[in-house]
Amino acid sequence: MCAYKGRASYWSMTDGNALVDVAWTWEPLADAVPVKDMAAFFTERLDLTLDEVAVPRPITPWS
Repeated sequence: MCAYKGRASYWSMTDGNALVDVAWTWEPLADAVPVKDMAAFFTERLDLTLDEVAVPRPITPWS
């Protein structure tokens, strides 16, 4: 819970292997209404391809 943005919900996936907390969404308060109904992804935990080119995973505290 964030006093400015609201409550975050974390999403997990499985494709035979559990991928825990790979995305999150907000139940926004007034300051975060522009992100309502959007999802953000932890690119540190997923394989990302952009225009058919693999993007390296960043190294962050959430890796």
